Amino acid sequence: MVQLSGVRKDNITHLPILEDFQKHFFITAGRLRYPVVVGINIKNFKYFNQTCGFENGNLLLERMADHFCFTNPDCRLASRIYGDHMIVLAEAYTPDEIVIQEEFLIMCRDFSKIMNREFPQIHIYMNCGACFISKQDRQIDRIIDRVRYAQKENKDDYKSNVTFYTKELEQKILCESRIIPMFEQALEDNRILLYLQPKFSIDEQKLAGAEALARIRDTDGDILTPGYFVPLLEKSGMIMELDRRIIHLLADTMKEWMAQGIELFAVSVNLSRLDFTKEGFLDEVIAYIDRAGVPRRFIEFELTETVFCENLDVIIRQIERLRTLGFRISMDDFGSGYNSLDVIGMVPADVIKFDRSFVLHSLKSKTGQEVMRSLMEMFQRIDFEVLCEGIETKDEEELVYACGCNQIQGYLHDKPMDAPAFTEKYLRSAQ
Repeated sequence: MVQLSGVRKDNITHLPILEDFQKHFFITAGRLRYPVVVGINIKNFKYFNQTCGFENGNLLLERMADHFCFTNPDCRLASRIYGDHMIVLAEAYTPDEIVIQEEFLIMCRDFSKIMNREFPQIHIYMNCGACFISKQDRQIDRIIDRVRYAQKENKDDYKSNVTFYTKELEQKILCESRIIPMFEQALEDNRILLYLQPKFSIDEQKLAGAEALARIRDTDGDILTPGYFVPLLEKSGMIMELDRRIIHLLADTMKEWMAQGIELFAVSVNLSRLDFTKEGFLDEVIAYIDRAGVPRRFIEFELTETVFCENLDVIIRQIERLRTLGFRISMDDFGSGYNSLDVIGMVPADVIKFDRSFVLHSLKSKTGQEVMRSLMEMFQRIDFEVLCEGIETKDEEELVYACGCNQIQGYLHDKPMDAPAFTEKYLRSAQ
């Protein structure tokens, strides 16, 4: 690293403070063939401090500065921005991003190995974001922002990563940053909507149930679908607020149906992994359903494989409790993951929902159809109900029926619709 005279140093890492780094940045960058800026931080630094103590945390920062800056032959200038976040101006010898990514990834892995030998009780994960700079760049804050956009892409992935900035990535991050405030305001303004998609009996060609789904009406009146907001709500932990609101709306709707003399049927509603681990959440929604007077047998809690990624024993106990209390359980997206049979073997459930992609793939050949027929026979033999999702054509309906499935859900019969429209179309007209 270039040794500059007269610069002020950070007292932990001995790197130039940010103000002096900025002062020398463009002069130094102008001398380099391919200047690249890399932001580096430790993903689990807070946990390291809690486990190993702040004194060892400071030692870790000192070693980090030494590894990525002082002994890195490509580093020309560096600074600690705050906490464990460091910024490195390096000279690249190629404009190939993949080469730079690989070089820094090797450095990250080497640093982790060194630190893991010294602190075996914890594994260090590094996070790097990078961008090349051009002669047109004149704002150091803007360059650092680009690097941080790239780092944000990796923050929830617990392995060491090096990601390069792109304009598309920035737009994605900016879009995501608007979703949480938009969702919070929608909660406050009652713009979270309950949608229902019907499930049909093939035998009788009539309504056999429904699935409760979430929609958000934005301030312009547009209806936002789950793909827009659910992934970020899951990341942020706010998915519980969405699940709670949809369960409340469903219980209120079913209460209205009972008041109108409408005969109830099972409606499934999603539960996320956090719903099982947040103390008191399930008790609260159960109490709400009971206050609404909805018999528990008409509520079916729907789970996906991602629910079982962590705390498996705790979650299975909670599922067993829900069934004991009289609720139904369904396993969603069967066939979309590698461990579907493993999960189903452990989880007490009532319904298995076959994923559309699995159904379509199976229907393409006689062998696939035989596999699906055998699976359905096996599930029904051990008292599971089976349902196929995403059925869009009459041919698909006939084929899944031939394989032994009598319940389907999909655009062949109807798309999701808001609760009042569903009530008018399927329930009042049937009275």
